[in-house]
Amino acid sequence: MPLTTHQIKQLDAAIKAYSFPAVYYDFKCNRVKLEPSMLTVENIVGGQLRSLDIDDVKFGLANVLYWGYSQIGYGITRVNIFLNNITPFKLDAFQGLLVGNKIPRLADVKHIQMPQFSGMSFVSKVLMFLDPVKYCVLDQKIAMLRTQSSPKALNRLVFRPKATQIRISRNNEAVYDQWRDECLAINSMYFQASYRAVDIERGFFELIQHGSLSTAQSIYTNA
Repeated sequence: MPLTTHQIKQLDAAIKAYSFPAVYYDFKCNRVKLEPSMLTVENIVGGQLRSLDIDDVKFGLANVLYWGYSQIGYGITRVNIFLNNITPFKLDAFQGLLVGNKIPRLADVKHIQMPQFSGMSFVSKVLMFLDPVKYCVLDQKIAMLRTQSSPKALNRLVFRPKATQIRISRNNEAVYDQWRDECLAINSMYFQASYRAVDIERGFFELIQHGSLSTAQSIYTNA
């Protein structure tokens, strides 16, 4: 069944209330930068990822990790593991995936074997920063939207309950593409395309993060 007016308002309010820190790290000046909105962070990190300067690309990838781990105390450790182990060869391979302003597939990024970029969560974050209009994040928090017997894409995700990450497989990559299509369809059907795929995903994330999982599941299942 379609969403009720109340459910549309709930999701809309969650999208507008999204409160994940709008931060990135200025590695050249060695300081944290807090921005007024995620749009600014997206533009900065997306620009770094697409830069022709290999150091900018390295810092862009590091910022994907820094932002993703910004609410977790050990995040900087993960960033440093990346910075200390990434090679020019792998950075060059990543740049090659973006030639012609392309958005790579999850498996293409995983295949490079960059440190800290092997699972669905952070590889999907890379794609999101490259194109937040059509791409969004799929992590274990978003996977909580699954409900028994749901016909929606996320119900077809395959991963172990105690796994630390969602594996990038042929099946799970197809689920990811269907998930972002679902976000775009929700945006088109209920919000006159005024949002982006990432905004819809963040609305669900906000509901889950603030204790409204059942509400988020009901909206996702019926949308």
